[in-house]
This record gives sequence, C-alpha cells and structure tokens, in this order.
Amino acid sequence: MRKPFRDRWFLALASLFLLALVGGGVWAWRKAKAPPALAPVVQKPVEPTVQPGEEVSFTSTLQAQVVVAVPAPIEGVLETVEMEAGTEVAEGQLIGRIKNLGLESAQAESQQEVERVQTRINNLESSLIQARLELSRAMADAERARAEFEKIEKIANRQQLLYNEKATPRLTYEKAQKDYAQAKADYETARETSRQADERLKVLTQDLDAAKRMIDEKNKLLEAAKSDQALAEVHSPVDGILVKATKNVGEEVDPSIRDLFQIAVDPSLLEVSIDPDPKVAEKLQEGLPAIVQVLEISGDAIPGQVKKSGSGQWKVEFTAGDPNIKPGLNAIVKVKLP
Repeated sequence: MRKPFRDRWFLALASLFLLALVGGGVWAWRKAKAPPALAPVVQKPVEPTVQPGEEVSFTSTLQAQVVVAVPAPIEGVLETVEMEAGTEVAEGQLIGRIKNLGLESAQAESQQEVERVQTRINNLESSLIQARLELSRAMADAERARAEFEKIEKIANRQQLLYNEKATPRLTYEKAQKDYAQAKADYETARETSRQADERLKVLTQDLDAAKRMIDEKNKLLEAAKSDQALAEVHSPVDGILVKATKNVGEEVDPSIRDLFQIAVDPSLLEVSIDPDPKVAEKLQEGLPAIVQVLEISGDAIPGQVKKSGSGQWKVEFTAGDPNIKPGLNAIVKVKLP
C-alpha cells in the first residue's frame, strides 16, 4: 500500500520541475524579443526673451565717476590709514603712513651723529671758556712777573756797577744777582705758561670751528633723512572724499601700487556698474534713461543715464543732490529697454 503513494508523490514533483523549466524558457524568449528601452528625453531650457519696452533691474554699489588715484610713494609696510572711507579730505591732508625700516634707520643714525657732534661742541665750548680764564690768569701772572723782573733787573744792574766800583758789599751784590736770576726764571716760566694757554685756546677754537662745520654737515644729512622719511607720509593731492584704501594696515606696499588710496574729486558725480545678461546687453544703448534708488537712503529715485566705459562695461551715471549719497552705498538701477 505504501509504494503507490510514493510513486504519486514523485510524479507530482517531476511535473512541477517540468513546468518551472518551461516557464523560464518562455520568459527568456520574451525578453530577447522585447524592443530596446527608449532613452529619456532631455528638455532644453528655454532662454528668456526680452520684450521691447521691458524694464530691467540691477543691484550694485555706488562708485565715483571722477577718482584720483594716490600711489604708494615708497616701499614698506602700510603703518596707518588716518581716516575711514567716506571721510572728506583736504588737499595736503595726511591720509596714511608707510613704515620703511631703511629710512627710519638712516634718520636715527643721522640723529645720533648730530647729537654726538653737538656733545663735542658743548664740551669744546666749556673747555674754551676755561681756557680763556686760564689764559687771562697766565697773562696777568706773566705781566706781574715781567714787572717784578724789570724792577729786580734794575737793582741787579745797579749792584753790578757798585760792586765793580767796590762801593757795595759782596753779599749785597750776590743777593741782587740771585734775586735777578730767580725773577728772570719766574718771568720766563710765567711767559711760557701764558704762551701755552694761548696756544691751547687757539687749538680749542680751531677744534670748535671744525666741530661746528661738521655739525652743519650732519644737520644737512639729518634734514635729508627727514625729507626721505617724509616720503613715508601719504598726503591727499586734492580736495574730495576718500573712497577707499586698496591695502590694509600691515600689508606691504611699493611704488608699483598706483592706487593705494582713491579719492573722489566731485562726490556728487556717481555711477553704478551693471552686468546685464547677453539678451539684455543687446538691447542696451548709451543715453537710455535710468532710475537709481539708493537702498540705505529713503528718498526719491534719482534719474540717470546709461553709459558704456572704454573697457566695455555698462554703467549708469547720475548726479546726487544729497550729500549723504556717497560711494560705497548700495543701489537698485532700473532701465526701460527700447
């Protein structure tokens, strides 16, 4: 009884396996015959069109129309910027300083040389005063010694005559001769001291004159060093408004930087650079009217005119009647296309 049941179970499994093989073959055949999948269609973006009479808007920053560039006079490090952008400046006003170690060292060395020579002059002048006093005393001593010598010389000569005539004692004669010799020696000593004092005074005077000539030369060198150092100061060449400094404090500068500072000569003459897309640029024309609205200032819109720079940059020029409207502020520009 068990064997027929096992045969039926085996036949059922075989049938299922056969059906699976047939189904797999049909699926593979259909897949091979199926048409290839179509590639997705990519939609190209539609370029915006510009309609005649359409109004276009731009956002940009106000700039001065007439700007004077102030170059860096020497190389060094920008040490100070004396005022903020937007500040009014006058012609000749200090706007920045450049630190140049070579110029500072030269000035310091020249200053030390002047001080050294001046100290020598002061010492020589003190010595000269002392030498004049010494000469005065020496001349007075020499004059007294000369008078004493002449007096004793007369006595000695008289005693000589008397001694020759046997009219004076020998001791008196010898004493007169001894006094004469001493007076002569004292006079010669005083006269030599006076001569030396006079010679010292002449030497000191010559040294003082030389030192004064030297300090004149040193002062000229110092003035030249100060003049060179003055080049480190940047002054405004015109009246106007400081637009900006192109370098920050602490950055290196040199004369190749032609616009270290920018100064607007007429702050009321302003412009706004615009960057239209090609479709709009095709429609722009020089002379088109424009409207400028300064964002930081709530006021009426300002009429302007479309211009094109020599480099091909489009811009809108206008005149600001409000002194508060300055370079650096933000603005919206509207232009109605033809």
